[in-house]
Amino acid sequence: MAWFNADDKMHSHPKVRQAGLEAVGLWLVSGTYCTDYLTDGAVPEWFVLSWPKGKGLATKLVEANLWEKTEDGWQFLSWTEYQRTKTQVIEEKRKAAERKQRFKSKGEER
Repeated sequence: MAWFNADDKMHSHPKVRQAGLEAVGLWLVSGTYCTDYLTDGAVPEWFVLSWPKGKGLATKLVEANLWEKTEDGWQFLSWTEYQRTKTQVIEEKRKAAERKQRFKSKGEER
């Protein structure tokens, strides 16, 4: 399972204050979407537009330097600095599956 990380100092960060609470709500749900679908911080346009005022809120996130506009949506800035990448999540899942298999094999040997 992947987790979306948020800094515990986010409440007072100037970028967050500039974007505003409503836009940060979009930032949060978009972050969980990106983590769930392993998009490496790419937020599809359809997802943003599915939320009330989504496009305007996305603009606020761009203006606050939290996101940048892309051809087909938006991208979290500094994603790899704060979040695990798709490659990292897949590798962690692979290692966890191997550990479980080794543990299960040891139980069967008894």
